[in-house]
Amino acid sequence: MQSPNFAISTLSLTGSLDEKLIAIKHAGFSAVELGALDLSGSAEGVSGSIQRVKQSGLKISALQEVKDFGGHSGRILAYKMELAKSYLQLMSKLGCKLLIVTPATSTQMKLDIERVASDLRALATLAIPKGIRIGFKPLSWSPSVSNYAAAWEVIQRADNSNLGLVLDSYQLLAQMNSPQSLEDIPASAISLVQLSDFASTSVPLMEDQINIARHHRLYPGEGSHGVAISELVSYCLGKGYTGDFIFDVYNDKYLALSPEESIQHAVHAREWILERIGH
Repeated sequence: MQSPNFAISTLSLTGSLDEKLIAIKHAGFSAVELGALDLSGSAEGVSGSIQRVKQSGLKISALQEVKDFGGHSGRILAYKMELAKSYLQLMSKLGCKLLIVTPATSTQMKLDIERVASDLRALATLAIPKGIRIGFKPLSWSPSVSNYAAAWEVIQRADNSNLGLVLDSYQLLAQMNSPQSLEDIPASAISLVQLSDFASTSVPLMEDQINIARHHRLYPGEGSHGVAISELVSYCLGKGYTGDFIFDVYNDKYLALSPEESIQHAVHAREWILERIGH
């Protein structure tokens, strides 16, 4: 079994894009998951941000994310597709090969799996000429695609080899599902694996799931689900997954620290997982 390659999301750190990239490189990470806001919010503009990323020497694991995608119609669908197109153009300049997409979360949305699959198929087809893959991630609070069984059904209905799944340990474990629940999903369908822990030992209420996801995630080994996260890493490697494992941790406490201080939590998590999976 190969050793996992760990990376971190820029959205897990505070500071300027340059400060984040320097901290990530100095901490021994070779790859990064970029947030679109990091690129557009830089004082140097998008072109300056792209140059900074390229100069860092870090591989780009993915860009996140197009939110609230799939199942819309009319002007909303047109807007979402145009937004996705702008992301694809940006990614071509960056050399980034994976765009993360998440489903609609409005309770007003009518569940229509076929329409969601159709929209994802169209987006995945649009990305093919640019050499970019689409990674779809369910959200536990989405009324349309709230778990990996539903997400896998959407992927199969879309029937496009350029469309895969993003596995987020939080989305899996917040519903108390085990890695074995992913057994029907082949390694070839896994585009990316994101890792984060949390403190609750029971299924949080829906509003709490959202709050924890956005403000109180923890690094593996700092919460209550470290063993399950280590099992997820081993499970993915055992199935033949060869992509990156991203520390995707949003926590107000960590964001109050400098990038150099905050990333030490990621360093400790990396070593903690490696020790438990025998690497």
